Amino acid sequence: MHMSKSVSGFLEKLGELSENKIAIYVPSIKKAVDTSPLTLKQQKDLISSALDGVKGAINFNKTLNEIIIKNTELKNLKIYDKLPFVISLRKESLGNKIKSDDEVVDLDEVVKNFKSIPFKLKEEKVVSLKTLKVHLRIPTLTEENVVLAKGEQDVVITDESTQKGVGTLYMLEIIKYIDKLTMGEDEVDMSQIKINDRIKLVEQLPLAMYNEIAKFIEAINVYLRDVLTVGDTVVSIDAEFFDTSDVE
Repeated sequence: MHMSKSVSGFLEKLGELSENKIAIYVPSIKKAVDTSPLTLKQQKDLISSALDGVKGAINFNKTLNEIIIKNTELKNLKIYDKLPFVISLRKESLGNKIKSDDEVVDLDEVVKNFKSIPFKLKEEKVVSLKTLKVHLRIPTLTEENVVLAKGEQDVVITDESTQKGVGTLYMLEIIKYIDKLTMGEDEVDMSQIKINDRIKLVEQLPLAMYNEIAKFIEAINVYLRDVLTVGDTVVSIDAEFFDTSDVE
């Protein structure tokens, strides 16, 4: 059964609305980037993606990345670039008020943080112990999605309340920052092996290396947390963030 000409024509006109771009300031490159606004389907996908425990948490982040990549048509955005788009797209589509920790926050204050908080993150770091070197690198949204997608496919994800489910999220968070491992002349490119194999390798890393790896990751998390802080409230980016029903 073919779609009627009136419906297909209307869909085409609706698609033209995405041509009305929004300019969003991105701190890492110190300039504005044009992006398409959110659609109702994208909001639905975000809200529905996080309803399934640990697997839902992974799927929510993957869906959010896919939307940003699609709407900006950029594949080289890093994970720290996610927030400017998340905040601005939500603000543009659903308003600048959000309830977080029972406090109503004005997202314009978060937008101000993007320009006032210095961006000083290091892109790469090498952690060494004897002949072993762990090469760390901040991933792009595309690279993060490869980890998340393969995590859904290759790792048996159980209920979020179980130790295994929490451990899965923990390991995925670490491995997405590890670019490669070298030991003498031997090298393993982490992007070329399965998620289960990456986890096996990372689990065998000497614990003495963990502190330096954690410092690299925590510096990114601290920056993102600072940007999301308004007064005493840290805005949470989750499915509820894209819902206005709880805001008075």
